[in-house]
Amino acid sequence: MACGMNDHAYDISYLLESELVKADVPELRVAKAPPAPPPVSYQSALAAAQEAMARELLEVAEAHEELIRQYLRFSSGSLQDPFGQ
Repeated sequence: MACGMNDHAYDISYLLESELVKADVPELRVAKAPPAPPPVSYQSALAAAQEAMARELLEVAEAHEELIRQYLRFSSGSLQDPFGQ
């Protein structure tokens, strides 16, 4: 049986039968990455953002009320004569 050029091109048995050549390869040390944080679900992230915004709105509302009280004190005090005359 005649062997064509293609038969030799795909014959790798000589690689399997030959002695393996080993090259000196330095041992690679792989640095381990820190563990990834647990995945945050969209729902829990949304709930946390809504909670933070609600807290900020409450703080702003309290500050707004205090400004109104100060304005009322100032405006009612400015109508009175500071010298009592």
